Amino acid sequence: MNINRRNFLTSTSALTAGALAGNLGTWGVESASAAVGSGYKAIVCVFLFGGSDSNNMIIPYTDYSQYSAVRTPASNVGYAQSQLLQFSAPSHGKMFGFHPDMTSVAPVYAAGKMAVLANAGTLVAPLTKAQYQANQNRPPSLYSHADQQDQWSGLLANSALRTGWGGRMSDRLVTANAGGLIPAAVSVNGSQIFTSGSTTAPLVIPQDGGVRVSGQATDPVSTARYDALLSLLASAGGGNQVVAGAADVMNKALTANNTVNPILNDPLPPIIDSAFRVGGNLPTASISRQLRQVARLIDRSAETGVKRQFFFVGTGGFDTHVNTLANQSRLFRDVFPAMKAFYDYTVAAGISNNVVQITMSEFNRTFIGNANAGVDHAWGGHQIVMGGGVKGGNMYGTFPLLDRMGPDSAGSNGAWIPTTAVDQVGSTLGKWFGMPDADIAQVFPNLANFTVKDLGFMG
Repeated sequence: MNINRRNFLTSTSALTAGALAGNLGTWGVESASAAVGSGYKAIVCVFLFGGSDSNNMIIPYTDYSQYSAVRTPASNVGYAQSQLLQFSAPSHGKMFGFHPDMTSVAPVYAAGKMAVLANAGTLVAPLTKAQYQANQNRPPSLYSHADQQDQWSGLLANSALRTGWGGRMSDRLVTANAGGLIPAAVSVNGSQIFTSGSTTAPLVIPQDGGVRVSGQATDPVSTARYDALLSLLASAGGGNQVVAGAADVMNKALTANNTVNPILNDPLPPIIDSAFRVGGNLPTASISRQLRQVARLIDRSAETGVKRQFFFVGTGGFDTHVNTLANQSRLFRDVFPAMKAFYDYTVAAGISNNVVQITMSEFNRTFIGNANAGVDHAWGGHQIVMGGGVKGGNMYGTFPLLDRMGPDSAGSNGAWIPTTAVDQVGSTLGKWFGMPDADIAQVFPNLANFTVKDLGFMG
């Protein structure tokens, strides 16, 4: 098998310097992309691990009877119509309701800066119920947590490399991000497929504080050891391309560490502190802390030199097979206030038009409940997208017919067959980033199977 230098390193190693994790192919990669425009833009993926029950996140109000035929308070998995936060979806000509614990973000929708993406999910191509039952064009490993998390993140089936769509976009944006001191893709939730490219590696940072090389300290001995490492890296290679390439990646990792550490360790800037503080205190929830780290890096993006950036944050617990109402409410009371606080920071900083947040989750839950007042693994679900550049106050995509035996249900329990593909969602964001169609097609190979490439939710 013929393996070039970059692919050999990418497929066999994972080198970290403090927090740079993933692929080793980060030196001098050619990109097909032309300049994507001036200024800074960022996409922030908020992943809800476990499969969030979006049947209770977005509920029909005009057609509430469709919902209440299966889900009512008496069913132990539903809400009364009076509990819903009403909103209008002009594209559907109907009223819907947000989950009762979305009070923090409902005003952002009303202000036209948040939109709903209806019935989105992993798809290879448009899929009817008949095709699903005939096993045609079915995505692999449906209803599996790990597999569907990977596919939502953009993992390509039968690919030699494990990459995500944020990472592959980073690959195509090397030219646009030339001169950046840190990677374009940053995860505040450990090593993730979403941020991994085939020729670029992500920066992985903790949810509190900075990063450092293992064993690095400030005492004289540690400093001397660190200086010796830099000297060795400067002279590494000796004509060996593999060794020289690895040394270059380590150098970039150390540069990234040295760039982000002051940013992440400095006192929280007042503009961020003010946006996130509630009742005199900063929330301790993990998702809030992660988004504060993202805000720190965005706030000082002029220092990092990156023009197009991807961030991954996430929180778990959404596998609500038991007591779904109580458990999801508890989680939503962390997630949505944190997203609203982050949005408020971007508004205060005057960059809300340049930063977008989008929720993702591996799958929805079944429409029918189980014996434990919970709901089980399903498929297509609803997401929200928030930011000053969002064409908000509307719903994009097709809301499913809430009939567990109907044409939108894969079986008999209300697992909705998606009508909006992850590829279409990502393509729309890529277009907003200014990426050429040819580059977007490289990032999303299945996009060719869909007529609509841009869903229209970004301005």
